[in-house]
Formats: sequence, structure tokens, C-alpha cells
Amino acid sequence: MEHEKSLPNIIIFVADEMRGDCVSFGGQRNHVIKTPNIDKLAKDGAAFTNCFTVNPVCGPSRCCTFTGQYVHSNGHRSLYQLLQPHEDNLFKLLADEGYEVVWVGRNDLFGKDAIKQSITKRLRTKTGAWKTNPYPLEHPMRKSFYYGERTSEESKDSDYHIIQKAINYLNSDHKNPFCLYIALSFPHPPYTVEEPYFSMYDRNLVPAPVPPKLDDKPEFMRLFREKYGLNNLDKDDFKEIIATYYGMVSRVDHQFGLIINQLKEIGGYKNSAIAFFADHGDFLGDYGLTEKWPTAFQDCLINIPLILKIPGIERKNMIYDQLVQSIDIFPTILHIAQINTQYTHFGKNLIPLLQGHLTKVRNAVFAEGGYNPREPQCFEPVVMSPELVGIGIYYDKTNIPKEDSSTVARSAMIRTKLWKLIIRDQGKEELYDLMYDPTEANNLIDIYAYDKVKADLRDQLLRWYLRTSDNSDWKRERNI
Repeated sequence: MEHEKSLPNIIIFVADEMRGDCVSFGGQRNHVIKTPNIDKLAKDGAAFTNCFTVNPVCGPSRCCTFTGQYVHSNGHRSLYQLLQPHEDNLFKLLADEGYEVVWVGRNDLFGKDAIKQSITKRLRTKTGAWKTNPYPLEHPMRKSFYYGERTSEESKDSDYHIIQKAINYLNSDHKNPFCLYIALSFPHPPYTVEEPYFSMYDRNLVPAPVPPKLDDKPEFMRLFREKYGLNNLDKDDFKEIIATYYGMVSRVDHQFGLIINQLKEIGGYKNSAIAFFADHGDFLGDYGLTEKWPTAFQDCLINIPLILKIPGIERKNMIYDQLVQSIDIFPTILHIAQINTQYTHFGKNLIPLLQGHLTKVRNAVFAEGGYNPREPQCFEPVVMSPELVGIGIYYDKTNIPKEDSSTVARSAMIRTKLWKLIIRDQGKEELYDLMYDPTEANNLIDIYAYDKVKADLRDQLLRWYLRTSDNSDWKRERNI
């Protein structure tokens, strides 16, 4: 489709499992980590310190982000309910509008039959090298997801090839306008990185994790910690993990810089819209845990980085602390591409906020996750042995739900600036006073004095479900 209107090119760069507090912003957010290229993008645009994903797991988070839906709206509940051909999504809408939509990197988004309807060109890459677990079964670090330093040969991983493919695309003749979607695997565990990133951070200077006070927490947190032997690690072990993860983040920042430099080299930076964000975060030692869990909603898992540079927005170098959601990216990019659609979604366009016309777009953010025994299609296949190469580390994680399905029971969260409530159809619920307890250390759910707060948050959660409970077919087709 040819277009008369002038449309910007769009770069969407997604890191996997990157925490929102792991961007420096010149030391304003994190004074230890080094993310100079992400910081430079923020200076040319806007950064959001209170952006929250709607699910703590890769597949559901990405499906929701790129459809403007919540998990329950279209049933994207686990790693296995990916986008289907009948579902509209950001990339399909861009392609229908005449964009060349180019995807390079990991999936966790499209079902096999949905790709051709949304993607103009897929840049396939090599799998690349990878590092195996260096510890024997009985070692305390065996199940920690920490693999340590890797070699220069192992650094030629899938992300390395993804970046090379993306640079080659930018440097080639291509249709305009284009949307280039780059999806990396870093800094997703295992925690491993090569030099100079491995030694970039002094282990004594990285922040200590939130202590493992789990007596008032859901049962899955205790089981995860014990089954993985994480209760045998000390503070220095977790600081080693944190420093390595920080190195992985700095490697992502470097690779993002390579893309930005190439965009500048071809003269495309100024008039391109650029979005940098992640799908979800990582425990990273907080509460004595690593990696993630499908019904965990601590800020370390659901607070993600979001940086936007949008042509024509005069207010630059802005850091916003207003509450926003990952699904707000969907209508914001549609606005940038000048696409008007009847498609029903629940995201909020951030452009009026960036232009100074609004002071906030949300009073609360929401997330949900988990599944019940009646949904066997959602459960991860059980890993049969901890000794299996590559997937053996997930042996306990896949067996815990099999032994106790309440550990992955359906759960939902509402978070305001001051409070967080998590409800579950099985297991311990949670309530946190974020003003006085920002690390979510003390669960107030059973304290009578907070009943009014709980009732108000439950009412808001109910009304949110009522407003977003499904997504009727907006095409109004009726065949009798």
C-alpha cells in the first residue's frame, strides 16, 4: 500500500527479563549500573520509571504488549497461548498501513500461523554459541541460574547475530517507512557474560538484595528457594549474581548503541521513533530468589524500563514517574504511525502526556498470571531430570506446580502509587504499603487495621475486570 502521508520509521528494541531499576539515567535511578546508550536515548526523548508489565512471564507479557490487551481479555495466559491469525496486533496494523515490518530475534509472541499476516520480512539468524551449567549436581550454585564468566567464543551467541542482522538491514536498501522489531535474549538467565562486562562491576559496590523474609509470603516463594538450594547461598553469592547480571545489562546497552550508531550513520536517527523496553524483570537475589515465577508480582519482576524517542515531541530529557503499563506502548506507536482503528484495546496513548497536555494517564496499574489444574495446556512440560543439558535447571521449577498446583493458581494484582494488593484463588494473598515499605517486605493482608484499604482495592480490581473482561469482535460480522 502506497502512502501520501509522511510516516516515521519505527525501531522497537526489546530486552528479555530486564528490571526497571537497572537503567542508570545518569545515576538518577541506579548509580552503579552503566547504561550510557539507553541514557542518551532518554535525553533525546522520555523515560518512565513507573512502567509495569501486565504479566511476569515472557509470552503473555509480549502478547499483551503488542495487542493492547490484558491477559484475561484474549486468553494469553501462559507460554503456549501465543498470537493467532485472527488476532489483530501492532505489527499487523502497521503492515496493513504500508509499513515494511521486519522482525529479528526471539519469538515468544507469534504462533506459527500468525507470523505471515503480521511480518513483512523475518531476518533469520544463527542460534550461536551457548554456555552449559559449569557446576556439578551437588554444588550450591548448580540451580542458582549463575553460570559465571563465558569465553569470547561463547559470546558469539544468538544476540550477537541478531544485532549483526539488524545492522545489515539498516545499512541496506529497504522500503520506507519500516518498523524494525529487535528482540534479544539478554539479560535473561542463566547469568553469564564475557569480558569486559563480567568484571565491569565491583562485587562490593553492587546493591545487596532484599532479604529473604518469607514467613508472610506465598508458599511458592519458600518452595522455590528450598528446592533450588538458594537458602544455601550467602549475600556474597547473590552479589556475584547481581554483578554478572549488571554486566549482561551493560552488554545489551552496548548492542543497543550499535543499532543507534548505525541509524545515525544512515541519517535516520532524527526522524525515527524509537522504543526501548523489556517484557518483565528478574528476582536477582531479592527475597533470596532468582529468575521469575508466573504468579509473583513484586516490583522487581513487573517494573520494566520504558524509553521513548518520538519525532515532533519538543519536550525532551524528561523522566516521568507517572504510572503507565506495557500495553500503553500499543496505542502510542499507532498514534506515531497515524493509524486510526476501531480495534478494542485497553492501552493509554502516552503522547498527550509527553506533550504536556496530561499530568497522568492512570490511577492504578494491573497485572495477572497463573493457571489452574483445569488448564493443563498452560503448564510447562515437566523436565524429567536435573541432568538434562540446557533444560535440566528447570527440573524443580516444572515439578513444583505438578506437586502443588496452588503455587501457580490464578492471581491478579492492583498497584497504585501507595498500595499493592494481590489476590489469588488459592494460597496466600498480599497487601503492601509502598510508601513505608517500598521493598514489599511486610505483608499486611491479615491485619485488621487495613481492611478498608483492602476493600477499596478489591473494588477497583473488580471494576477493572468488568471493564476489560473480554474483547468482542469489532468487525461486527454476523453469519446466521
